Amino acid sequence: MSSFLNRPMIRQRLLMGSALVATLAIGIVLGMFVATDTVEAQPTTTFDGSAALMFHFVKPGSTSDYEAVMQRLSEALNETGKTDQSSGWKVFRAGADFTGQGAVPYVWAIDPVVSGANYAAATIINEVVMPDEMQQIFESYNNAFTDGQVKQLPVNLELVADF
Repeated sequence: MSSFLNRPMIRQRLLMGSALVATLAIGIVLGMFVATDTVEAQPTTTFDGSAALMFHFVKPGSTSDYEAVMQRLSEALNETGKTDQSSGWKVFRAGADFTGQGAVPYVWAIDPVVSGANYAAATIINEVVMPDEMQQIFESYNNAFTDGQVKQLPVNLELVADF
């Protein structure tokens, strides 16, 4: 009497199906352990008021790096045609540290604010530079900030009186 497994065609299909299931299971298990690259979200900085201030607290030895990034930001705003944003955006350096951290305060004064526009410097610059250059700019920008808890302080403003 011949058994079910003695039939060559059935045995071949059973082996192929088992091999397929085993390969799939191994792939799933290995996929759980392999690190995947995650895409980091681009930073977003928007303002709700009609005008805004953004305070940046920079290390004293990093002012030239910060100002170089601001120059690249200005170029990127022009290259991307964001003239509506750039026309009301000024960057000032404070004459003295008022933080008590030994920082060099910089202030972005934005008037008027473009509603819904992203003012994140890294995101704007990223639109016009190659990845290698962006990595260098991003590191210079982030390393320029003080080690304190407050590195950036956004302030939305609403006009109360116009003299």
